[in-house]
Amino acid sequence: MRLLALSVIALLLGCPPVANDDDDSTEEPTPSRPGPEYSLGECPTLEEGEHNFATALADRRVRIDLPDDPVGAPVVFVWHWLGGTADQIMEYIEFEDLPADEGAIVIAPHSSGSQFEWAFLSPPEDNLDLQLFEDLLGCAQQTWGVDMDRIYSTGMSAGGLWTSYLLLHEASWLAAAAPLSGGANSASYVQPARRLPVLLTWGGPDDFAVGYDFNEANITLSGLLQDDDHWVGECIHDDGHVPPPGAKDYVWQFFADHPMTIEDEPYADDVPSSFPSFCAVP
Repeated sequence: MRLLALSVIALLLGCPPVANDDDDSTEEPTPSRPGPEYSLGECPTLEEGEHNFATALADRRVRIDLPDDPVGAPVVFVWHWLGGTADQIMEYIEFEDLPADEGAIVIAPHSSGSQFEWAFLSPPEDNLDLQLFEDLLGCAQQTWGVDMDRIYSTGMSAGGLWTSYLLLHEASWLAAAAPLSGGANSASYVQPARRLPVLLTWGGPDDFAVGYDFNEANITLSGLLQDDDHWVGECIHDDGHVPPPGAKDYVWQFFADHPMTIEDEPYADDVPSSFPSFCAVP
């Protein structure tokens, strides 16, 4: 697969107001709760497609895919692997289908092009990619009044490591996270600000790329999260450093079943029977 080859090579270690039909007046989107403040003051109005997006720390290209009615919709952030693009990961894990199929807004940024694409080796202070995440979320909330109780993140490899970083540092905004071949180590781990469900997917003992042991990183992150009383699911597909076929279906189901307002963990005993056989509660 050409795209997979690209990822392995590159992994060298990537609305309008709502019309009221009754009186022809307009209503501004009503957010479920306040979002992050935009670092440059007044948000630009976000639009579907790929365009530039500025933050106080860096400018970036961003791809946004919208459902027919984005007002009040959930938001899924998708982060590409090292050397990849937003278009590649959207196509490869089929998240480009989420807006039409599930009514979700999907936001897929392009990285700054730094050594590892995303700033998961940097502290949270003045972190250009944390600023990007918060600014995009804040402006999505201002533009469409998105459902702030249904904000999610996933990504593959470098994007999985970045999603792992986000769940540790941005748990106050995320309802759930599902990194694909991400992980963390004991030195980079910090207790998330709130308990949140995390679904870890990785390729087993052979999930190793350019000197980095993703198997060990996922085992470590899973154990640390469990020690801190977070719900963790593990999907270990044993195919190495690739996302498994069908990842979109079970990752989205996991997200859909985990709004931030949930009181009782629906997967307390086991994952749904519709999940792949390699997924389980450890």
